[in-house]
Amino acid sequence: MRRTGPERPANPSLFRMPSLFRMLEWHEHIEAERQQPGARVFLSDYNGDHPYVEKYLGELADTAPRHLADITRYAGLDEDVRLRSKIAAMHERYDGVPYSERNVVPSGGSSSLLGTFVTWLAMNGHRRVHYVAPVYYKLAYLLRAFGIEPVPVASGHAYQPEFGLNLPAERTVLVLTDPVWYAGRRVPEDVLDAIAAWQRATGSLVFVDGTFQYMPWDGRLGEASARLPVERTLRMVCPTKYLSIHGYRCAHLLVPAALRQELADLHINLHGDVAVSDRLFAHRAVDVMTQHGNGDLVGHIRDNHARLTASGALAARMPVETGFFLFARPHVPHRWFLALDERHFELDGHPGYVRVNLLNRAAIEALAATVAGPVSGGAVTGQGVPVAPHSG
Repeated sequence: MRRTGPERPANPSLFRMPSLFRMLEWHEHIEAERQQPGARVFLSDYNGDHPYVEKYLGELADTAPRHLADITRYAGLDEDVRLRSKIAAMHERYDGVPYSERNVVPSGGSSSLLGTFVTWLAMNGHRRVHYVAPVYYKLAYLLRAFGIEPVPVASGHAYQPEFGLNLPAERTVLVLTDPVWYAGRRVPEDVLDAIAAWQRATGSLVFVDGTFQYMPWDGRLGEASARLPVERTLRMVCPTKYLSIHGYRCAHLLVPAALRQELADLHINLHGDVAVSDRLFAHRAVDVMTQHGNGDLVGHIRDNHARLTASGALAARMPVETGFFLFARPHVPHRWFLALDERHFELDGHPGYVRVNLLNRAAIEALAATVAGPVSGGAVTGQGVPVAPHSG
C-alpha cells in the first residue's frame, strides 16, 4: 500500500538509503572510466541517434544560421517574448494549464537552469532542501558545492509499490524528478496529488526536474506534474531531450509569474545569452511539438525496445512508460560493460540491473551480441560490437 500522508512509518530502517552525495561519487567514478580510450561499451550512454533528425530540424538541417537570423546581434533568448509565448501556448495545449509568457524562463539547457535554481536557493538563505529520490547527479553536485543539505523524504522510488512519502510539516523547498528517467516510469498521480495538497497546506515550493517529460509511450498528452499549484511550482522541461537532438542547447523553466523576472535576471547574469543556432532551435522545437509532436521518435524507441527484448539478451526488465531508457538485467555479468546500476540512482534491491539507452545503437548491438558472441578478458568482443562513442 503506497503511503502519501504526513505520518512517518513505524519502521525507520526504510529510510536507510545511500546518501545523495555517495551517489554522486559513483557517477564521478564512472565518468572517469567512460572518458578513457578503449573503455568498455557504455550501455547507459547519454548519446543516441534516430532517423527523424532532419524532419525535426527542418531548414536548420541544411541552412547556415547566418541565413536565418542576424548573427551580428546577441541571441537574447529571454528577450524573445514570441518564443516565450509559443512555449506557454504549447504547454497549455498539452497540459491544459493556462500558462503565459510570464511563466517561462528559456535557457541554453537543463544544466544552466539547475545552476540558476541552486544559486537562487543559496542567495535566499536556503541551507536545506528536501527531495524525493532519485535526482539527477548534477543537482547533487551543485547542492554539495553550495553547502546545501539534501534531506530525503521518501522510502523507495515513486513508482515502487512500497513507496512511502513523508513530507515535513513546515514550509520548505522540495525537489523531485518526473519521470523517474532511468526506469522510464512516471511519478504516479496519487503521489503528485499528495504533494499538491501539502504545497497548499504549507506554502512550500516544489522544483520538478521534468527533463525527460513529453515522451509517453501510450501517446497520452500532458504531464501530471503540470497540475501542481502553478504559483508554488517550478518545472523544468528540455526540448533537446524530447526531440533527442542533444547537439543543441535548449530548455525552459515554467515558474510562478511572481518569480519569473528574478530568476530570468539571475540566469542571464550567470550564463549569458545562447548562440543564435540555439535560439532558432528553441523556436523549431516548440513548432514541431505544436504542429506534429514527437510520436515518430517514440515509435522508433519502442521498436528498438522490441528488438532488444526479442534478442534474448535480457534476463529481466522493468516495464517502460516514457522516455528512452530501460532498466534491465542482462544475462551476462555486469562487469562486461560500463553501465549505471542501482548505486547511481539511490536505489537498492535490483542487483544486476543497469540503465540501457534505447537510442544508442552500440549499446543495443553489444547486448544482442552477448547471446551468441564470444568473450575474452571479461569484456564483450563478439562480432558487430563497436565501442560506444564518448559523449565528452
